[in-house]
Amino acid sequence: MQRICTHPARLTPKKIDSLAYPPIIPFRMATPDPEPKALSGADTPIMKQYQAAKARYPHALLFFRIGDFYELFFEDAKTISRVLGLTLTARNKGPDPVPMAGVPAHAAEQYLARLLRQGYSVAVCDQTEEASQAKGLVKREVTRVVTPGTALEDNLLEARKANRFVAIFPGDAAPHPTLSPGERGGTTAIRRFGVACIDLASGSFHIQELDGESALRAEMARLAPSECLLPDDPISAGGQKIALFPERFFDGVALSRLKPAAFSPREAHERIAARFSENGRDKQSSANLRRLSKDLPLALSAAGALTGYIDETFAGGKVLLSAPQVFDPAKFLALGESVLRSLELVETMRNRGFEGSLLWSIDRTCTGPGGRVLREWLIRPLRELEPLKARHDVVASLAENAELRSSVRGLLKNLADLERISARLSANKATPRDLLALKDSLALLPELSGMLSRGSAPFWDKFPSSSASSSPPDSVAVPHSPGNDPELLVAIREALLGLEHVAQLVGTHLKEDCSNTLSEGGLIKDGVDAELDRLHAVASGGKEWIAKFQVDEAARSGIASLKVGYNHVFGYYIEISRANQRLVPSDYERRQTLTNAERYTTPALKEREAEVLGAEEKINVLEQKLFLKLRATVADSAEPLHDAGRALAELDAFCSMAEVAHKCGHIRPRMSASGRLVFEQMRHPVLEQTLPKGELVPNDLALQALLRTGEPEPETETGALPNKSKILRGPGSKPMTATGGAPQILLLTGPNMAGKSTYIRSCALCVILAQMGAFVPAEKAEIGLVDRIFTRVGAADDLAGGRSTFMVEMTEVAEILAACSDRSLLILDEVGRGTSTYDGVSLAWALVEHLHQGPAQPRTLFATHYHELSALEDELPRVRNASASVKEWQGEITFMHAIVPGPSERSFGIHAARLAGLPAVVLERARAILRELEQEGSERVEHLTTNTGQPESPKTGPRRGKKAEVLSGQRQLQLFEPDPAIQALLEQLRGVDAQKMTPMEALAMLDKLGRKAKELY
Repeated sequence: MQRICTHPARLTPKKIDSLAYPPIIPFRMATPDPEPKALSGADTPIMKQYQAAKARYPHALLFFRIGDFYELFFEDAKTISRVLGLTLTARNKGPDPVPMAGVPAHAAEQYLARLLRQGYSVAVCDQTEEASQAKGLVKREVTRVVTPGTALEDNLLEARKANRFVAIFPGDAAPHPTLSPGERGGTTAIRRFGVACIDLASGSFHIQELDGESALRAEMARLAPSECLLPDDPISAGGQKIALFPERFFDGVALSRLKPAAFSPREAHERIAARFSENGRDKQSSANLRRLSKDLPLALSAAGALTGYIDETFAGGKVLLSAPQVFDPAKFLALGESVLRSLELVETMRNRGFEGSLLWSIDRTCTGPGGRVLREWLIRPLRELEPLKARHDVVASLAENAELRSSVRGLLKNLADLERISARLSANKATPRDLLALKDSLALLPELSGMLSRGSAPFWDKFPSSSASSSPPDSVAVPHSPGNDPELLVAIREALLGLEHVAQLVGTHLKEDCSNTLSEGGLIKDGVDAELDRLHAVASGGKEWIAKFQVDEAARSGIASLKVGYNHVFGYYIEISRANQRLVPSDYERRQTLTNAERYTTPALKEREAEVLGAEEKINVLEQKLFLKLRATVADSAEPLHDAGRALAELDAFCSMAEVAHKCGHIRPRMSASGRLVFEQMRHPVLEQTLPKGELVPNDLALQALLRTGEPEPETETGALPNKSKILRGPGSKPMTATGGAPQILLLTGPNMAGKSTYIRSCALCVILAQMGAFVPAEKAEIGLVDRIFTRVGAADDLAGGRSTFMVEMTEVAEILAACSDRSLLILDEVGRGTSTYDGVSLAWALVEHLHQGPAQPRTLFATHYHELSALEDELPRVRNASASVKEWQGEITFMHAIVPGPSERSFGIHAARLAGLPAVVLERARAILRELEQEGSERVEHLTTNTGQPESPKTGPRRGKKAEVLSGQRQLQLFEPDPAIQALLEQLRGVDAQKMTPMEALAMLDKLGRKAKELY
């Protein structure tokens, strides 16, 4: 096993008590026994040593080193046997056996990785002295504590996913400062949570406070932490624990708990002050800390507990960690839990796989750090124009320079993960292999920086922003100069310089083929240390000394055949044949008798032997000392190394986005502060890569928000898409216009499988791509900044929470209405389908009216099968109808996947059912019922008013934009028994043979049937 921390972190019980709770509790670990187990027959010294170590870490699996194995006993043995499928044996085969299981020491890292992935924490207890030097029992101490959130070793982490550790501290429930009880669904109070998040690999430390469990769930979905730190559940007056969170709240996340005292404001302030402000001596840091303590007390309490946990876990080293920074949600496009799930941003809904997600479609990164940055940008898109413009500038530059991009990507593939290596350096966990990888990577950075200096070229996107409207057009040739480079690219280039001395230092000290295990030696090059060179000469056998000694002894004894040799059993010896025994000097000591010879030694030879045999041990000790000194020296440059690693990761992410833009034909979006959202020939970014070429049908889209926040509405600029007239255009059709410009709400109707969901999802995905800094799959794109995206897509029960599909749907809609703003984008798919038809239509109708006239009027795409809603286009000026085009011929339908203006007349659900294989008898009966429903219910929404949505009497009539004659009678729908009067009229109509009638007879019959129909209604 790699012993990464050669100077063991001696985690004393006193340090553990300072956190007010043993620090490690895996979320799946069995509850420890309240009293230590009696060992009876197994009450041996080594088991007492084991129990002493286990008592300090009762909630961690204890890997206890015995010889070449790590052994686990009692409940730990049962747990690891069950989880890893190991053989469960027993120590002490008597009446009271001790369960035991173990793993080979050389393969322990593999088992550690598997345990961490399943949420367990492990304390590693190593032998801290050699058995040959031990007086009695070999000393053992815990040298590593590994938890899911604090792991730093590459083999314990996913290369392309950040390893985050989150602490949460809940406050008391209190009235919400902005929402009324009605807007909160009748609740009178809401709980506020302090959240602190650390990523040890990147050194980031962010804090924030959130209102309500819904906001906390969304943040947990975005952060996807490996481990979560919580205060212990309080105890009620009756002695029962009061759960602070539902059991299912942290499914799949390792949980660790501390006593509430660890989250106290005073202790939190002291820990953070000691860690980040030199115990108050740094005045600026102290002032920032006081401000945070006042503004975000819950978040600072969580940060203090998390800081203490980290310091205790890494008692042997200080991890590279920035001071807590306040996370500002106003800088980022907010994506809720449902958005991440339903839009399949990082994993698919069907099998939770990576392939088929949006991240999969854009991830062309060459390194793990680049993949992490790309993922981070995807789930945290920006909502500020200047940072977005800076990212788009870099992508544009790299997309237009294929040669530079290819060269940079080829070099990036040879670079190590500098971010995580620098984190291990700070924590005293870097291995010889880490330092060699660091050296090789740093040696390439000057070449990479030179590429960026020589290869950058001027660029201007096709749709310049207002701040760059004076840039030269694409056709103008401008000589390259450093001033033309994007600012972010310049910053990346500068972060790669000045580290050559680190590479040189490692290169002059470490051997290229050195072992990754310190105890094996062979680390340091010759010429680095004189004493080490001398010991190496002694350990190599000293051939020159042996040869001279042999010549001298042969001359002294007169035995010409005298030989000096060595074996592992007897060491160095002088071999003399039996024929020359009479010439053996008197000071020779017999060591071994052979058939034809005797072997001897001398005091001088024994002294030399002692030097040689002791040299190996001295070499290992000295090499470890020299390596630790080298590592400490390199660790002094951990911060610039980390900055260089972050720069390389961002460069990799930019190259990935540029590669996708170039290969897939994506264009740079025009970003603005307006309320417009316009795409020409928009495509779904995932489907364009998974469908055969030519099958994906692009579509146009235009939405317009009013923005009543006081922000000026910019005028249309040169190169921008028009904010009037052009709204939708199907493939091969002429641009279509609508009075009043682009709508705020687009009602989308049409059959299943015709492309409605693809269309509305494409819009949301393109917005996310644009605001993360990537290009978008379209011919032209103009995006007014979006602050939040909301989705209500799909149906799912929450059985554990006792909520039906419809209740889940309505809860999500309520949260959307409470949180959306004019700048938001809503993606609503089939809202209201989980209840009766009339209830569903009523709710959907009222929802559209509220989004059009309510306190927030966001841009909305509303896909529905309720064709009754199409009447809202005449009632509400900022609502437009669109539909998925379908061609019908002789009973067969063809999906055109094109979105065209106007509502759809039918949903073609029975056609879809036939394609799914429903029996013909069921389909025929469904058609009959459908005819009755369509006839009886065609006018059921004619009595809805524009403002209230309540039925009016037939006398007053509805207020409609179009003339509609209101029929005075209402007939009850007969689903299974046809109305006799209607049946009689239909029979008479079927009996008409127009081929045998004169024109006058046909007109008379038509008049007669029309009068009868009017009599019925």
